[in-house]
Amino acid sequence: MDVFKPALDNSLSPKACVSSSEEAEADVFRWPENGTGAAPDAEPAAPGFWTAVFDYEASADDELSLRRGDLVEVLSKDSLVSGDEGWWTGMIADRVGIFPSNYVIFVFFCPLVLEIDFSELTLEEIIGVGGFGKVYRAVWRGCEVAVKAARRDPDEDVEQTLESVRQEAKLFAMLNHPNIMALLGVCLQEPNLCLVMEYARGGPLNRALAGKRIPPCTLVDWAVQIARGMHYLHSQAIVPIIHRDLKSSNILILERVEMEDLSNKTLKITDFGLAREWHRTTKMSAAGTYAWMAPEVIRSSTFSKGSDVWRWAGGG
Repeated sequence: MDVFKPALDNSLSPKACVSSSEEAEADVFRWPENGTGAAPDAEPAAPGFWTAVFDYEASADDELSLRRGDLVEVLSKDSLVSGDEGWWTGMIADRVGIFPSNYVIFVFFCPLVLEIDFSELTLEEIIGVGGFGKVYRAVWRGCEVAVKAARRDPDEDVEQTLESVRQEAKLFAMLNHPNIMALLGVCLQEPNLCLVMEYARGGPLNRALAGKRIPPCTLVDWAVQIARGMHYLHSQAIVPIIHRDLKSSNILILERVEMEDLSNKTLKITDFGLAREWHRTTKMSAAGTYAWMAPEVIRSSTFSKGSDVWRWAGGG
């Protein structure tokens, strides 16, 4: 029996797939950490996202250490909860603790992600496999999309996998740049945990590079696009990010490649499964692809913005 597949509307961009109707608004996922889908107009009385403007070293087990640029989810401003006036309760990554309130400022931002019902997706062929899991070409609301299905580790608790998907979605939701792959939505219905991304019809850059003589002007254009995307991740994103696995197979060509014409193509950096907030990423276990690691990463597992630059210069 033929499986029903919705007709493709290639005239639509992936962004057009997200409806602005009341029905779509009702589907907007509100993160449980802050309980809201929109940032308030002024400095909020309720919990929200704040940014550390000074470093603070925790002096007790219940305190949070802050580094300038940290994005802090404020859970409570009540001194009865924190135990002292001028101290709030918050969360950085997965750690909850108290911190001095005068070390942070309010950020007019709240990651908002559309929660998609898995039944709305029609999965087609597998187009890739990464650290996060398998990637499918799929159809959603008449548009081609890429679906990153979360890898299920038999030894990992289901809640832990769910939290990993939430964290990956929140990371993508904080990013907005023409050379960074865009998140369209997230499926959080077990066992179908996945990210719904815009679809890059041209495939990975390493495939385009294989065995071809690329005009110098095209190579320069690509290098500039990747540099712009990485500069955004390092210095302009709300939470600066180190990619840690930048290589040509993690860079996608947005438009379809026809007649081997690679000119005027948009490159998209993707696969943030290994990415970390830069100020929280110095020394950690070796991750990424060995052939493109910077010397300091091979020697001591020390990651930095510089190690990303090394990968960019190496060409992956």
